[in-house]
Amino acid sequence: MFHRDAGITGRELYAALGSLAGKAGWSLVGPHAGRLAGGTPSADPCCTRPESLIGPDNELPLRRPTPDGRQAHWSLELHLVDARSTFGGSHADLLDLP
Repeated sequence: MFHRDAGITGRELYAALGSLAGKAGWSLVGPHAGRLAGGTPSADPCCTRPESLIGPDNELPLRRPTPDGRQAHWSLELHLVDARSTFGGSHADLLDLP
């Protein structure tokens, strides 16, 4: 979905990831599924703004320039639990941008 839709928003990707997780018997947990690469929330408060997260409150396209004019790159951060919440797992990766 990310690679097929150049205009996908943080909200749309978050919803799609939740749907895929649900179809596989998992639940996507947490307020977001990733963030702009290159910053850390403890060092840079901008990293916690909705437009800096792959989450339900980000209506901006993920493929866009950052405020300083650089191409945005994203870190995917998935946190999943099984349908009965007896165990969970996580996965982190960089999303490839053209």
